[in-house]
Amino acid sequence: MKKLSGLSYKRLFINHTFEFLKNISSCQELEESHCIAVSGGVDSMALLWVAHQLYLQNKIGPIRSVFIHHHTRPGQDEEANLVKNFCSENDIPFTILHAHGLQDLDGNFEKRARVLRRKLLLENLKEQELLWQGHHIDDSYEWSIMQRYRSSQPKSCLGIPVKNYKIVRPFLCVTKKQIKHLAKLSHIPFLDDPTNLDRRFDRNFLRNDIVPLIQKRYPQYLKHYVNYSNHMAAILNLSITQRIIGHDLFVFKNGALIAGDQFSAFQVQELLHQFSNEDRGKIAHQVLKMMKAIDNGKKGPFHFSGGTQAYFSFELLMIYRQKLKNYDSAIAETLSEIKDFNHLELPLMTLSDLKQSWKNLLSMPDAMLNMPGLVLVLENKSLNKTLNSSVNDSVFPEVSRFCQSRGIRFVSCLKCISTWERKKTKLPKTLRLLPLWTLSNLFASQE
Repeated sequence: MKKLSGLSYKRLFINHTFEFLKNISSCQELEESHCIAVSGGVDSMALLWVAHQLYLQNKIGPIRSVFIHHHTRPGQDEEANLVKNFCSENDIPFTILHAHGLQDLDGNFEKRARVLRRKLLLENLKEQELLWQGHHIDDSYEWSIMQRYRSSQPKSCLGIPVKNYKIVRPFLCVTKKQIKHLAKLSHIPFLDDPTNLDRRFDRNFLRNDIVPLIQKRYPQYLKHYVNYSNHMAAILNLSITQRIIGHDLFVFKNGALIAGDQFSAFQVQELLHQFSNEDRGKIAHQVLKMMKAIDNGKKGPFHFSGGTQAYFSFELLMIYRQKLKNYDSAIAETLSEIKDFNHLELPLMTLSDLKQSWKNLLSMPDAMLNMPGLVLVLENKSLNKTLNSSVNDSVFPEVSRFCQSRGIRFVSCLKCISTWERKKTKLPKTLRLLPLWTLSNLFASQE
């Protein structure tokens, strides 16, 4: 990239970052507003500059900047003014937040500061807004080394997540060297944090003493680290840089699905972390307890630290935020308007029709709000018994109460498909079914 002209380098840098951002964010998320966490250092200032360029090019929604004042050293006033002036010159809204209680630099200061920053930033975040942080490949490499001596979990050693909950890290596709080159070409103002030289902190010790030795001996270390991490993420089925991986992992804006009769604990932990509002949750033990409960016939919902939740329904594990509001109320209200289900004119569905309807559901942006994909079985008691239908689903309580009051039964789509395939000789070629997600066009979408 050094051989490129300044203009070409900047254009390539912006396009490369945007392509990476598109892989970890939905189109709807990109169209919404974005909050850029800025410290005044070269990484976050370059991130703010890139975000501003993408906004000017109409590739993302409006942006704003947030600076956190730690009140731990005099230089932070100067850094705050630097960010404020840059934002003023470029008409970018600016907010300053104050972190108190961090004056003591001992007692695991790095972790305390990180946790407090995250809390302040997420509390300040607006609805439907993404939070951008300036971590890059070098940061992720350093984090992976530290985690090798702090954790026995393979996923922890892969590096910093590209996305978790509402936090995205668009610079995890570029290196510190590339960011510095962009800042120089674009005349981006920044200030160096003098505490980055304080070797009392683990990361500074690695960054200043260990990594330079590795870099001198193995110049391609970052390239190999990225390839290794991507490879291991694929092996452990942890990568979420694609919206759909294989045929069993589906990641949406407000949750994720694992479809199939088996799933790994590592995969579940990573997905829970993506939607957690905590910096580092100790959920490994909780996941193992959940998997044991599922083996014993439990469905959940299962609650995890960080405000996440999981629910299991026949070969489908749902992972989502606890405050997720699904279509339960709206579907129940729509059903209550139907007076006589026995005379309801519905086309008979074949097994292929039902499979196609399920496939269509998974392609919908609001698919999570319809999960686990309930299907009303408008057939006689014998066929309902063969399909092992039910009148209760804990994530759709209002629909369940309605069906109980009207004597109507339902079954999850995957269970219906599986049973139909196994018991073809006991079931007709067509069934009178009503997939509840097909009612979505009858009511306004909920947030």
